[in-house]
Amino acid sequence: MSFVSDMVKYLPLAFDLRGFLSSTITLEESKQVLTARINNRGENFLSLVNKGIFRYPNSPYLKLFHSAGYEFGDVASLVRSDGIEATLQKLLADGVYLSYEEFKRGKEVVRGSSHFQFEECAFDNPLLSVRYQTRSSGSRSAGTKTTFDFKHMLDSSYYRIILLEVNNALDVPVGIWKPILPAGSGISIALLQCKIGKPANRWFSPVGEGHVQALPQHQLALRYLIYGSRLWGAKIPWPEYVGLEEAVKVTRWIADTKKQHGGCCLYSSVSPAVKVCQAAMDNGLDIRGTHFIVSGEPLTPAKRRQIEVTDATVVPRYSYSEVGGIGHGCPGGGTDDVHLFHDSVAVIQRRRYIEAAGVDVDAFVCTTLLPTAPKIMLNVENDDYGIMETRKCDCTYGQLGFNTHIRNIRSFAKLTGVGMTIIGTDMVRILEEVLPAEYGGSAADYQLLEEEDRLGQTHLSIIISPSVGTVDEGEVIATLLDELRHIRHPGKLTAGVWSQANTLQVKRVYPFSKMGKVLTLHLMKKEDAT
Repeated sequence: MSFVSDMVKYLPLAFDLRGFLSSTITLEESKQVLTARINNRGENFLSLVNKGIFRYPNSPYLKLFHSAGYEFGDVASLVRSDGIEATLQKLLADGVYLSYEEFKRGKEVVRGSSHFQFEECAFDNPLLSVRYQTRSSGSRSAGTKTTFDFKHMLDSSYYRIILLEVNNALDVPVGIWKPILPAGSGISIALLQCKIGKPANRWFSPVGEGHVQALPQHQLALRYLIYGSRLWGAKIPWPEYVGLEEAVKVTRWIADTKKQHGGCCLYSSVSPAVKVCQAAMDNGLDIRGTHFIVSGEPLTPAKRRQIEVTDATVVPRYSYSEVGGIGHGCPGGGTDDVHLFHDSVAVIQRRRYIEAAGVDVDAFVCTTLLPTAPKIMLNVENDDYGIMETRKCDCTYGQLGFNTHIRNIRSFAKLTGVGMTIIGTDMVRILEEVLPAEYGGSAADYQLLEEEDRLGQTHLSIIISPSVGTVDEGEVIATLLDELRHIRHPGKLTAGVWSQANTLQVKRVYPFSKMGKVLTLHLMKKEDAT
């Protein structure tokens, strides 16, 4: 696509941006909107199912419904008599669902005598106008492509102002330490902050455009959104490249901001927040009272302790590219506890066996309820699992009725490192095929170990069996990073962060095993490995 055609393509995006930024929302307005969505969730769901599935001939879900003998009237009767979650459980039992492998890995869908296979684009929401698409960092696939839609962003903004309110961060300067496009998280946070009338003061990106080999359309879209926002009166800061090994630069900004304004709030992934706090300890910088709002990887007890030792506070955000925000934490929650946004997403669980780990987990199965969701999801399993429970909370989320909580959130199919994630099967190919072919040994001689040390820092080690013989460790790391770059967007983005953050190291030990099986990807506490 030429530069001129890109310019023409993104003109509607600029006008959508103008409409989005034409007004800001208030805390009271947010409460009213969310209350109405909770009260109308059943009818909202049925409207989406009717328009986006049963009246859309190309919907992949039609085949599942027809295979199970369902028409729209059957679904409507169940929802109105039993509720959404009970209906979804019955549909799941009758085969109206998609496993993670069927949805993201192209596995053939077999329901009785019926066989289907779907492409990612089949799940795009047909009710949205496609102006621009972003990709996730690759936590569940080769980077999930989702529509960048301002109606969906407006729906999300009602949660954002409450997130700041419950964490006492409404009146302090905000910073962002998230990647640039094609990853959508950084620009989305910046735009949402403008929508609630609290624009970010600084935007730091752990990667530059050169690190991620950003395509011209992504570079152009970033400039459209930033300069367009400024044109319409909302100042989005230009992203400044600050590598993860330079965390002290972000820490100094937080300390200076706190001194000048009495407080500060930073959006980041979990590991970068830990690095900021470690830099504060190492350099004697006062960041007490800073509010960290984190996402992108599990907030573990060790990481939480490392943040809180600086007298800062931390709460998690849990999101899923195809759905958007799933839940936010509050000060009264546990380590990674979030309030489920059941006005926009319904979540049930499916018990399944994970062969690579030899365990059963309760995987989350998600369904979108609002017409602005990037993709239409109906009983679609993601690669996360955890604990769901109902519990009252005195925060604003709890007062509004968001009393379903999710915690102990982990993935059974991805590897996480300093906020970047890569799909397990891609890494398995590199470890089991590429490295043995290049350096000798067999598939069982290589392993990638994700470790968390006592300070909450995440490390990735390439385990190479001593039986392989002498290898150049630097060359092994370079080979792995080069292979990652061939996985297009998610690989390039991940390789860019991992290379400049010195995340990878080589260890010459025998691969760790579990119950007699050598797992190519292995997660363990560092103290357990020594």
